Amino acid sequence: MLAIAGTALYHLGITFLTNSPENTVSTRFAEPISKWVYPWFEQNWRLFAPNPMSQNFTIETRVATDCYQQVTPWYNLSQMDYDTILHNPFPGHTEQNELRRAWTDGYSTTHDQSDVGTTGRAEMMRQYLVNIALERVRPLSGKDGVAAAGITNIEFRVTTTDIPPADAPHQVQQPSVHIIPWRQISPDAVSYGCPNGSVAP
Repeated sequence: MLAIAGTALYHLGITFLTNSPENTVSTRFAEPISKWVYPWFEQNWRLFAPNPMSQNFTIETRVATDCYQQVTPWYNLSQMDYDTILHNPFPGHTEQNELRRAWTDGYSTTHDQSDVGTTGRAEMMRQYLVNIALERVRPLSGKDGVAAAGITNIEFRVTTTDIPPADAPHQVQQPSVHIIPWRQISPDAVSYGCPNGSVAP
């Protein structure tokens, strides 16, 4: 009981420091506060100051075995969420927000257009996106020739389409496609390719 109470008090204290104006304590302990809050307990006030999305995102991924000996087709992670939400009167927070926010508020805000990290949270957010994808892909990849235990590399393809303006709702918008290069799935690995120089098809 004491451990639970202590954890609860610690969490409340960290949450308070996250939401309070910047001060000596929050500045001094910024790193441990960030590690505790992100990405699971992030706070924001969009309920009171809505910031509607102006773009649609389609996030796809494919995985491969070591040195790309076997590569799966692209899996549409966004479509998986849409299928779960469709006709569901009480869709869960995970299906509605987890993947989208991992991209919009996580990866894309901590990496530049060349996929180079720009903040100290960059690697954590990259791994967060990878973990979400692996959780959804592992049950499927075996049918496509890559056993779940054999997955070593992952690649993402993100298609972004602007939402048409209100005064021209049928205006065709040209999508842009961003490829996040192949990367080993391990958070301890920083290699972008195969040691023997082979590349994925």
